Amino acid sequence: MNSELSAANANSETPWLRRILLWILPIVVVGIAVYIYGSAGRFVSTDNAYLQQDRVDVAPQVSGNVSEVYVGENTHVDAGQQVFRLDDAQLNIAVAGAEAKLSSARAEILSAQAAYREKVGELEVAKKTGELATRDFKRQKEMAERQLISASALDSADRSYQISTGAIGVLNLQLTQTAARLGGNPNLPIDDYGLVKSALADVARTHLDLSRALIKAPQSGIVSHLPKVGTRVDIGKPAFAIVTDGSLWVEANFKETDLEWVRPGQSVTVDIDTYSQHRWKGHVQSIAQATGAEFSLLPAQNASGNWVKVVQRIPVRIALDRSKDDPPLRDGMSAVVEIDTGPHTRFDRWFGRSH
Repeated sequence: MNSELSAANANSETPWLRRILLWILPIVVVGIAVYIYGSAGRFVSTDNAYLQQDRVDVAPQVSGNVSEVYVGENTHVDAGQQVFRLDDAQLNIAVAGAEAKLSSARAEILSAQAAYREKVGELEVAKKTGELATRDFKRQKEMAERQLISASALDSADRSYQISTGAIGVLNLQLTQTAARLGGNPNLPIDDYGLVKSALADVARTHLDLSRALIKAPQSGIVSHLPKVGTRVDIGKPAFAIVTDGSLWVEANFKETDLEWVRPGQSVTVDIDTYSQHRWKGHVQSIAQATGAEFSLLPAQNASGNWVKVVQRIPVRIALDRSKDDPPLRDGMSAVVEIDTGPHTRFDRWFGRSH
């Protein structure tokens, strides 16, 4: 009798327990899951992040073979420090040739100035001779009118007058030509004439090229990919690179859907893959104005019939707060970044709330 009563009580409790397990418990679990998911979203993170440093590719401004290398690979150099030297034999020859042309140009200008002064003197003599010939011709003409001299004597005086007048004209033309060689001003200093200026410019250019045979570091940093002695380097082609000092940041490529609440100045936590026991703090410095795809050589064009939507990545620049005790960081290291966007959750997005 008692066993039958216990069985009846158990059967009466089973439906309630079944209802709890089938309906109420799943609803509670789903509610908790929705709350946890919806209240999240304050922190956004990505592992598509890398350390970046400014890098300078140094290209020589003259071509030549490397004759000496003064620093080692992956060593630190200061701005202006000598890195390597090119063979400057041809450059020295060019300097000597330019200086010889400069001396020749100065000599040519001195010769033209002397010729100008000579023509001025000849013109003065010719003018005085012409004045004498003019006076003599007038006298001879008066005497011929009074029939005191022969016609041949008058012809001789006329010939002398014509010759002296013609000589003055020729000398004036020669003087103008010589002045033209001197730029119209024969009294300028030697180095102010165009011919000498051009030669001076060639000398300056060759000296500048000679000085460029000594390659120096444009900025302080770590040098890499140095050329070897005997290597040929050409104008405009990078000969080595410098990873500069004090310009370290993290470039994190976030999905566009994660950036709704990200703003410059927000705090950031950075984990570098190399150092698992060390964590860096930082802040959002800037957000790129375009996606990474827009900076590619051939940006994607979606005006086609077989278009597939892809979530884009937008670069976010993060400044690190560094201290003296931090381990060394290097360009290109992988990182994991987490940004604290403030009091924002997924509920804000679902219900259209903003802060």
